[in-house]
Amino acid sequence: MSTEQPQSNRLYVGNIPWSTTVEELQGLFTDAENIEIPTGRQNRSRGYALVSFSDESAAQSAMQAMNGHALGDRNISVRADNPLPKAPKSSSRGSGGAPVQRPTNLPEAEEGCRCYVGNLAWETDEQALIEHCQTIGHPVLRCEVARQSGGRSKGWALIDFASKEAADAGVKALHDTECRARSIIVRAERPGGAAATKPPREIRPENSSGLQIVVRNLPWSTTSDDLRQVFQQVGTVVDAKSTCHDDTGRSKGWGTVLFETQEQAQAAIAGFNGVELEGRPMQIKIDRFE
Repeated sequence: MSTEQPQSNRLYVGNIPWSTTVEELQGLFTDAENIEIPTGRQNRSRGYALVSFSDESAAQSAMQAMNGHALGDRNISVRADNPLPKAPKSSSRGSGGAPVQRPTNLPEAEEGCRCYVGNLAWETDEQALIEHCQTIGHPVLRCEVARQSGGRSKGWALIDFASKEAADAGVKALHDTECRARSIIVRAERPGGAAATKPPREIRPENSSGLQIVVRNLPWSTTSDDLRQVFQQVGTVVDAKSTCHDDTGRSKGWGTVLFETQEQAQAAIAGFNGVELEGRPMQIKIDRFE
């Protein structure tokens, strides 16, 4: 049985701007025989390219010349396209077909070596996150994406670095970088994990007039005026607010829209729930806690 061999004449070019074209890369890798920029949803670049040469010598020369080269506002990372080891898959069933609970914790890490990664795209798995870290220049020892019982990602992960110094440098370099078109949150894991630091959730009584909707999964660039313009198509918008971070002014990815009548609010849900706004499907519900 044949096994896959590394392609020594092909290079992986990472951390390229999303707008990069094949023609731009041809201007940098003039001896390349083929250049491919993989795309994901909405036909958007995944932020890396595969560049093939006629032989290994040409590939090595290009790697030495172009690794760290400035492209737009980024410094590209160039390495041989050797597949990274895949994270082991955990079986959902044990012997005899009995369900087995997926492990939720990595082996205990040295103090200061473990980091939390949040705001992950649902499709981001361990392999994708490991590769993203290596592309930025900060490889990790271990990675685990938190998952629900059905196997779907919870949108966050834990990653382990070789040392506290490596973890500190990784946080600075990886925080707010884009992985699968999402700006990820990277910070040192709190002692005892997230559960040890989160206070019990306060149970709030529902208080809904039926006039206000909550809109989630918004693009980070969404403003209150954008929300007003979208939803005034179905009724009179009394107020629209895109919730933003106090320090940066950047959207938190959700907002609220208040209508004149309950019928208009319901029409907004029926007409726009699942509709894409700048490539992201909006998630809309009645606000139960106005």
